[in-house]
Amino acid sequence: MSDPMRKRVRRTIRGFRRRIQGAREWIDRWVPKRPPDPYAAFEGLDTPHLVRVPGLVTDTRSVDAPRLVVLMPSLRLSRLTGGPNTVLSLTARLALDGIRVRYVSAYLGIDRQTDPLHAHIERLAGRPLPADAIEFVDGSTPGGGVPVGRGDVLLATWWPTAHLARDALARTGGSAFVYAIQDYEPGFYPWSSTHVMADATYRFPHRSVFNQGLLRDYFRQHRVGSYGGPDEPPSVTFEPAVDRTLFHAPSPGDARPPRRRLLFYARPRIERNAFELGLRGLRLAAAQGAFDPEAWELRSVGTSLPDFALAPGVSLVNAPWLPYADYAAYLRDSSILLSLMLSPHTSYPPLEMAASGGTVITNTFDVKTADLLSAISPGIRGVAADPDAIADALVRAVADVDGTERHGHDAAAFGLPATWDESLATAVPWLAATVRELAAGH
Repeated sequence: MSDPMRKRVRRTIRGFRRRIQGAREWIDRWVPKRPPDPYAAFEGLDTPHLVRVPGLVTDTRSVDAPRLVVLMPSLRLSRLTGGPNTVLSLTARLALDGIRVRYVSAYLGIDRQTDPLHAHIERLAGRPLPADAIEFVDGSTPGGGVPVGRGDVLLATWWPTAHLARDALARTGGSAFVYAIQDYEPGFYPWSSTHVMADATYRFPHRSVFNQGLLRDYFRQHRVGSYGGPDEPPSVTFEPAVDRTLFHAPSPGDARPPRRRLLFYARPRIERNAFELGLRGLRLAAAQGAFDPEAWELRSVGTSLPDFALAPGVSLVNAPWLPYADYAAYLRDSSILLSLMLSPHTSYPPLEMAASGGTVITNTFDVKTADLLSAISPGIRGVAADPDAIADALVRAVADVDGTERHGHDAAAFGLPATWDESLATAVPWLAATVRELAAGH
């Protein structure tokens, strides 16, 4: 074939390819796509599992001390936020009491290098840990499983891990597992199969560690699972600590930012943080002229978001993710925090802001009343989860803060522990005794 002929063939082929690509783009744009069959998984005789539970592997190795197997969703450092860190802080202290601790990543894997994770847990414990006192296992690998042996005691940290812990009792010979309860987790979902599978875990054989008395009150008053009745599981409660070395009021000599700052703890993907309610409340307050752009800057924190217009000349600008110590300093330089939580738990940001001397607008929820919130700190103002109520509270908070030199209340009037040693002073001995009792078959 001559060169001119080859060129014509290549041009023709390229032309066909362009037309085919154009047809595909037209189809993608204008022809409705057939949705995937939502019932395909149900066509066989096996109904799909309602909860994904990793497999179990029998561990035949013996240990010379009781062992606590802590079932975590993930052991990746990037995913260790307030709740997981609280579990690590609690359980690491058992390693100082002669109890071996095995941390298992049940779902989302573990970092390849575990030395930084070990160092992180030591920082949470506040002291070095014996080299052989803790170990890490990735139970999420295909074909693998979670190793458990006779006498092991399981600690669940999230409702799917409670299903795993319940299944493991047949291998450990235990009568119950331990459940670290840090929220009412069925509330994460609409009324559904998932909701009831989460709720069912509170009827499993377990003993519980509650993060906040408010949460245990909610369980008892609403008779969640086995709580509030004659067969209520044994439990202990601790109040979360807020580290005063990080979260404290500004020192008198600290430089003051040129403008006052309002922070909105905004996480749209976490529905219980009620992003839409908060944004609407901010816009209603801005429409009332609450935020003078010359005097106030408004920032969203918690996740990466676009900027949002609130009113002409007033915008909510996303703040970059900060390391923990820098985040604490950022709170210290801020005046107001809007942080919502549709849960009986307070969540941590309101506590951290109040300890830093700032004013917090958050929502009430059942047992989480305005009086109980203000008893924690006079800087925490609980209002109904309603855009108008949020807007009114913001308008009042701005007026109150504008009338002060820096912050609106005394940060020293804060009713929660300043260290985790203080916070867990009762929970750690209770948990250590519980692990030994369950390991011994009691």
